[in-house]
Amino acid sequence: MIKKLILGTMQTNCYVVYNDLHECFIVDPGAQGQKIKRFLTENELNLKAILLTHGHFDHIGAVDYLYEQYHCPIYTKKESFEIIANPQYNLSAMMGEAFTLKSPIIEAEDTIQIAHMTVQWLLLEGHCYGSSMIYIPEENALLSGDVLFAGSIGRYDFPTSSHLTTKESLKKIKSLQFDARLLPGHGEESTLKYEQQHNPFLRS
Repeated sequence: MIKKLILGTMQTNCYVVYNDLHECFIVDPGAQGQKIKRFLTENELNLKAILLTHGHFDHIGAVDYLYEQYHCPIYTKKESFEIIANPQYNLSAMMGEAFTLKSPIIEAEDTIQIAHMTVQWLLLEGHCYGSSMIYIPEENALLSGDVLFAGSIGRYDFPTSSHLTTKESLKKIKSLQFDARLLPGHGEESTLKYEQQHNPFLRS
């Protein structure tokens, strides 16, 4: 099961992925840690890990709070470490509240097992260093962070962004040979196949 929580001023989609054993992991807890904790408590969920699609402030803002509460491992691609550690790169300085994460971060391998589920990382940079999509086969869900949205893509005019790398990542997305629920970091959900066929950035 996957529950979407919309958090913070940037209306970031945070996803809680959980199984019948009440084990869960969280993807992109961007803000409002107490709201996330309340959902976990009300549903008696045991938090096994936090996953980050990338290191921008609106996707990591509640990480330290949750780590203090649960002391669970936090995974992201190593390319995101530099973003997380730099207020200019993670855009928090731009918003007037510069911060970096204090919690320990673990480099995510391409495939890991969490809460009896497989988690596959697709490194698709361009939006920023380390920007990734996360595929969960058991849910047939592709959590696309800020790489791909319904009808759009992530911006590529931030520090560590690259238009050229974005185009290379879009080619990889167009070549994916499966369909899945597409759960983006902002906005409404879609499907991978629909975006491959109709997203103007993937059709060009």
